[in-house]
Formats: sequence, structure tokens, C-alpha cells
Amino acid sequence: MILLFAIFGSLLVVLIAFISVALTVRNLSGISFPSVLEVDDAVEWISERLPEEVASQLRKDEVFKIIGWWLDSLDSAGLTSEHGQEIGEGRAKNNNAESIADLDIAVDEVVARALGDTEPLNEVAVVVVLDLLIVYLTETGAIGSQPTEQG
Repeated sequence: MILLFAIFGSLLVVLIAFISVALTVRNLSGISFPSVLEVDDAVEWISERLPEEVASQLRKDEVFKIIGWWLDSLDSAGLTSEHGQEIGEGRAKNNNAESIADLDIAVDEVVARALGDTEPLNEVAVVVVLDLLIVYLTETGAIGSQPTEQG
């Protein structure tokens, strides 16, 4: 009789554990976690995918500098955020409008800064880095609706 209660108790504990895990997985599958841009990871990812011609012209610190300029451009457009805020949250509250960044303006600003730097960078190389940055942000889910399996 005691053996029957022990088996029944063990099965009941396992059943409760499976149900708890299943409910937690179901609840978490509907939650979208924010994407955070890790600049060092982005620099590595972009550097690995640069075409040979561009890779021969740029060092990793220059890729880092280009990403920084792009982030400065987004900051001046009001699309950066502090930890825990949605991107563009402050701007949307002030204007009651949707915050949209014009990527052409951001690219133009970054290219202008690259050409005006103490060691001017090739404008085509800068645009290639920015294009790969957009791909990186899309794959990690920072831009677009859902992160991909790779990101």
C-alpha cells in the first residue's frame, strides 16, 4: 500500500512539474524581449562580412567609429533610448507623432563626418558598413517585427 502511494505521489509531482513548465513556456512565448545593440558584437559581425575591397580599407576601430557616428545621428533625430524605454518614446510623447528615421539623412551625416575626419574614410566603404549594420539590426530583431532564429 505504501509503495502504491509513493508511486502515485511521484507521478503526481512529475505531472504538476510538466504542467508548470508547459504553462511557463506558453506564457513566455508571447513575450517579446527588447533587442539591445552590443556595439562590440556588431563590429565583429560586420567586420567578418565586409567585402574584401572594403575590409582592406577599414580597420575594426574605424568600423566602431562609423557605428558611433550612426548612433549619434539617431540620437540627434530623437530615436535613442535609455534602458527600459522604447526607442523614440520621448519624441513620440512630445510630438504625438510616430518617430521615423530617414536613413538617407543618417547615411549622409555619417558619410560627411567620415570625409571630414582627420583620416578621411572612403565613402563607399562607409555606406557598406552602414548597410551591414542595418542587416545586423534586422537579424537581431532591433529593426523589424520579430527577431530571426539566427539573431
